[in-house]
Amino acid sequence: MTAYSRGAALFRAATAQLGAAELLLPVPSCPGWTISDVLTHVADNHEAVLAAHGIVSDDADLFAVYEEHLTRQPRALLETLELILHAWDIARARGMSGELDDATLDFLLAFAVDAGEQLYVDGAFEMMLVSTDVGREASVLALYGRDARPADG
Repeated sequence: MTAYSRGAALFRAATAQLGAAELLLPVPSCPGWTISDVLTHVADNHEAVLAAHGIVSDDADLFAVYEEHLTRQPRALLETLELILHAWDIARARGMSGELDDATLDFLLAFAVDAGEQLYVDGAFEMMLVSTDVGREASVLALYGRDARPADG
């Protein structure tokens, strides 16, 4: 399974049986955004990349179309990153665990290490400082400004 496939699966799980009222839930890791805003953002990004590559499809599953045509493109790494992070954002906003497996955490950590300081240049991410005892998931997500610590932590 590719990192993109894992990201798409996480996103599908986080949005499964999403109710209309949940669309208005705030997403704490994306200040000022609702779940609806995050869904629109992810869909718009995928549609724009597909259009830029001249890919037209009647398939309503943007992830399947993207995976079929574009997972070997450099931009796929960014789309994978966005899927994983926003799946986690939505899961947490819905009160779900959003727990990430080791392979997904490996991808996130490698992306952050490869990007280095460039990850923070445009303000999309702001590193959080967390203690060393928070665990791997919280430490990795903190690189992307996500607070994965338990509510009481």
